[in-house]
Amino acid sequence: MKAIIMAAGVGKRLQALNINKPKCLITVGSETLIRRSVNLLVNKGISDITVIVGFMAHLIRNELNNDVAYFENPDFHSTNSIKSLWYAKDLLEDNVLLLNGDLYYEHSILDYAINQTNAVVMLADSTRINNADYRFGFIGDQINRFGKHLTNQETDGEYVGIVRIDQCFIKTFKQTLEEMITAGKSNIWWEDVLYSFISKQVPIHFFDVAGTFWSEVDTLQDYNYLQNWITSQVRSLPN
Repeated sequence: MKAIIMAAGVGKRLQALNINKPKCLITVGSETLIRRSVNLLVNKGISDITVIVGFMAHLIRNELNNDVAYFENPDFHSTNSIKSLWYAKDLLEDNVLLLNGDLYYEHSILDYAINQTNAVVMLADSTRINNADYRFGFIGDQINRFGKHLTNQETDGEYVGIVRIDQCFIKTFKQTLEEMITAGKSNIWWEDVLYSFISKQVPIHFFDVAGTFWSEVDTLQDYNYLQNWITSQVRSLPN
């Protein structure tokens, strides 16, 4: 299994922090978000790790050095994550984990992702409804609704930002990715490739990580939420 970490974006919604660096380089505890992800992946036996960079790529390279491989999206200012993944399309073989670079998550969430057996599994959290960012609706163990526009009544969970694609589906996924880029759809999320299968009645499964902690750091509110959780964990440690 290999892992691809998406870390090319600018992160405009975090400008309130005045960090002037990629979101994945925010330090939480003693590590940056992306260093922590890389370490967790390696600890789970995944050493084939590629980071897709763009905005201030040199800072990410300085942080991770030669511990990972890199692909760069030179068009990061004018395109979205689908173009970033397209640049690394030759990596799409075998079983693949795709992760957002600005994620903090408990290590058990990686176990959930690694151990999935369906062709495509997107991790979701059914406890995140009221303040959910990217929303899913479910039927059984499959996703049938998706988008930020969903109401609370239409929402069954929030997308975590981690996906496992099995090697049996990689060829189909890669072909559709290529078709969408060729059609000029370079300013959408890479996950839109997966969502395109839902209307074709191709099952896109989810796994519910309810009960575990995770946070994507997109906004100042996300950052404060994560820092408060970290503080609570430190306080709960025995003296």
